[in-house]
Amino acid sequence: MSDQSPTAILIIHGAYFLPSSWQPLINGLSHSQFTIRCPRLPSCGDERPPKATLDDDVAAVRTAAKELINAGHNILVLAHSYGGIVASEAITEELYPNSNRKGIVSLVLLSAWLIQPGDTLEDVIKKYGFQCEVELGNNGDGTVFAKNAPSSFYNDIDPVVAWELAKENVTHNWFAASGKITRAPWKDIPTLYVFCLRDLAIMVPLQRSMVQDAVDAGGDARFVTEEIDSGHCPFVSRPEEVVRVVEKALRGLE
Repeated sequence: MSDQSPTAILIIHGAYFLPSSWQPLINGLSHSQFTIRCPRLPSCGDERPPKATLDDDVAAVRTAAKELINAGHNILVLAHSYGGIVASEAITEELYPNSNRKGIVSLVLLSAWLIQPGDTLEDVIKKYGFQCEVELGNNGDGTVFAKNAPSSFYNDIDPVVAWELAKENVTHNWFAASGKITRAPWKDIPTLYVFCLRDLAIMVPLQRSMVQDAVDAGGDARFVTEEIDSGHCPFVSRPEEVVRVVEKALRGLE
């Protein structure tokens, strides 16, 4: 293991999920030597009307990253869905390793929003269309929820199990995802984007379009892709496949 190899994995979950959703993947990684953290994003399942914003989510991720760095870990960040927006804003130069300490050394984006600096999620949707089968319900107080989560988030899972999983989904402060992106850590650190081929929440043509925009924008870091034959939540339906791509990202640093 090189001095730049990760010894910790920092998971950034998506908008309608909680850290508990990631337990199947965490269990799959339990045999490894990695320290794993998945901080709760405050904008997910917050009070109604919601109080937490993207800034609060970014702060939660940065706090967890600094704790891991202070404990002597290099970090692989694994971001899913809305977590891609949080990752873009949370990962800054001060969290990269230097001669005095460890830091964030790689990024895995799992069917995540990958938005260019200066753009918003709305800009991406206007450019490529709303390639999504999630039926959003609006509570009228700034929070939204997935009305058809079993079929849109868990379409590759047994329907009975999907209904049970959907009960754990939470509301999200829609405004947390609406701000302008200011950073692009994928230009600085090795990044692997995982296409989820049966995803109905961020459909694969949209995933590919966002990745192509990132590749066209350039940068100094390696940007590679991988595929999983899954719906939006392979950390639940295909945790062994997510472990495989994480291991691929780790090998890429050797």
